Amino acid sequence: MFAVANLVYAIAVILNIVIVFFMVVLIIDGILSFIFPYGFPIRRIFDEIAEPVLRPFRRFIHPFGYIDFTPFVVFLLLLFIQIFVVNSLFDLSVVLRR
Repeated sequence: MFAVANLVYAIAVILNIVIVFFMVVLIIDGILSFIFPYGFPIRRIFDEIAEPVLRPFRRFIHPFGYIDFTPFVVFLLLLFIQIFVVNSLFDLSVVLRR
């Protein structure tokens, strides 16, 4: 069972890294959107990274005036996945080691 436990642990670690990466990208993209509102090259890079994650949610969450709440909602969803799913996978890997 140790091989399955290691597999579950590896999946949890990789998923955690991906989630933290996208959370950092969303934070940096949000900060850059206030500092450089139009076409700054570094902002375009972060927009291109964040947009595939944000695009499915933009269909349901529309901007309120000039404020787009989609990154905030996606950040909360990523935080929920990190706390619930990743921690559950870590706990499952500990149980499988026994």
